[in-house]
This record gives sequence, structure tokens and C-alpha cells, in this order.
Amino acid sequence: MSFNPVWIALVAIVGMGAWEALAKDKSAGHRWLVLGVCFILGLGVFGHYFLQSRRVDDSLHVVGYAQKTFESDLVKWTLSMQKNAGIDGLMGAYTSLNTAVMEFKQILREKGIPEKDINIQPPTSSPTMDNYGTITGYNVNQMLYVLSKDIAKVEEIALDPDFFAQRSIVLQQSNLEFLYSRLPELKKEMIGAATADSYSRAKEIVSASKAKLGKLQSARTGVFQITEPYSTEVSDYGYYSTNTRTKSISVTVTADYGL
Repeated sequence: MSFNPVWIALVAIVGMGAWEALAKDKSAGHRWLVLGVCFILGLGVFGHYFLQSRRVDDSLHVVGYAQKTFESDLVKWTLSMQKNAGIDGLMGAYTSLNTAVMEFKQILREKGIPEKDINIQPPTSSPTMDNYGTITGYNVNQMLYVLSKDIAKVEEIALDPDFFAQRSIVLQQSNLEFLYSRLPELKKEMIGAATADSYSRAKEIVSASKAKLGKLQSARTGVFQITEPYSTEVSDYGYYSTNTRTKSISVTVTADYGL
């Protein structure tokens, strides 16, 4: 078991202070004895850390890297439908929008999208105003999103402009996000690959010297960068692009090996 010399010195100094406070002998010699012991303890701590700072580092610091391309297995399609109304037509716009949303939901079901994959959010409204700040009408919006593993089917509908034009469907927003449901398992795999790469790099470094590579002493994982293939975009806090089906994941592992 190892002990931190700072804590040992602090305990000793506190003990000496308590001894001084409780001792019946308050002579100058007694006080000088206490101060001398505390001074020696302080020199000992200083000497310990001075020697530690002068020691040659007997470890090898390397950074391992792993990168892999993978395919998304989940898509989230977020869309917003809108109806416009005059100053007295807000109730009618809500009713009309609800009808349009239910019809759209039925169309998706007929296209093969299960009802459990279709999620409808509550409607919202916002006033429209003229140049003088007078309310002239309302915009009524309702958000829907489809979360499905059938990426091809969702893309077929979402990327077909004729599908919406033929049905007079007005979309204020339509966005596809490509996700991966087994990301935790993939991250574990990448950490293992990056650690193995750090070991391989360490062996290459010591192969031309007389040093012998020891055990892994410590390791720290960097943030994950999940980007479009061949992208150079990174972030200090990690990155997760949802723009493409095919993605690239990379991570670094900073490792210290004994020598």
C-alpha cells in the first residue's frame, strides 16, 4: 500500500499542533521543537516532489485510431403540414388541417407504413399581420414524424414530389434523418479497435530500440466523430451527422504503456 507524503506530513503537523496546544510545557524550547519538526516535514515533502519531477518517464504515450464505414438501419422523416385561414376562419383551418393529416396518415398506411411508425403532434397556430401590426389571419401547422426501419420505402415516398403534388399536400417542412439503432455496440467495437491500434503503434516504436513494451497503464477514449463518408468535419464535443444513409465513424484512444 502506498501513502501520499503530503497527507502524512499534514497529519503529522496537525498532530504536532494539537500536542503544542494541549501540552502543559509552554516553554520557548518546546515551541522551537514543534516548529523544527514541522520544518523538517516540509523539507521532506518538497524533496519528495523534487525527486519525482526529476525522474525519467518510463512509459510510452501513443494515440490509437479506428475508423469504419457503416449503413444506417433507421430513418426519421419529420414533416409539417400547414393550412392558412382568414381572421374568422381559425376553427375551419383546424378542422381542415385535421382532415388533411388523417388522410395523409391513411395514405402512408396504404403505402405500407405501419400505424405504429406514424406519430402525430398537436397542432399549433400563429397569427399573420399586415404592415401596421393588425392581425389579418392565421397559419395552422401540425407536425408528423415517421420512424421506420424500412428506409427504402420511406425514401420512395418522401423524395417523390409527384406524390404530394397529385394529392395537393402542402408541406411547410420535410426532412429525413438517418440513424443507427445499434450505436452502443458499434462504439464498443471501435474502442477495442482503436486500443488495438495503439498497441500496434507502440510495438512499432519500440521495435527498433532495446526497450521492451510493458503492460497498458492507462487509456482515455476520445469523442466519436460520426460523419458523412470522406468528410473532414469534426467537433471537440463529438459529431453525429444524420444527413446520409452511409456513415463513417471514427475514434481515438490515448494510451500509456510501460517500458
